[in-house]
Amino acid sequence: MNNSYPARDTSISEIRNTRIYEVVMYNTEVRAAVDFAESHPRYDDGWADSRYIELPAKNVKSVIKKIRSKYPRRRGFKITAITEIPEFTTDKDEF
Repeated sequence: MNNSYPARDTSISEIRNTRIYEVVMYNTEVRAAVDFAESHPRYDDGWADSRYIELPAKNVKSVIKKIRSKYPRRRGFKITAITEIPEFTTDKDEF
């Protein structure tokens, strides 16, 4: 008996019933240190510039919760934008 299921063309986010979001953020403490030609004791100077992070989540509220758990506001992390990334879809008949 074959217990495998037929292959299905689906994205990871469709399987998990989530969407993909892009979060733009930087660190205010690092930015201030770099402005004074210093380095932050904990984070690299790259955090002075905006970073783009993609992650799956069900909604914007979930995105913020996930980001804040890893990059807390109390440590200087500032979110400047959250954008849902539309998934690339094609018509199977095109191939």
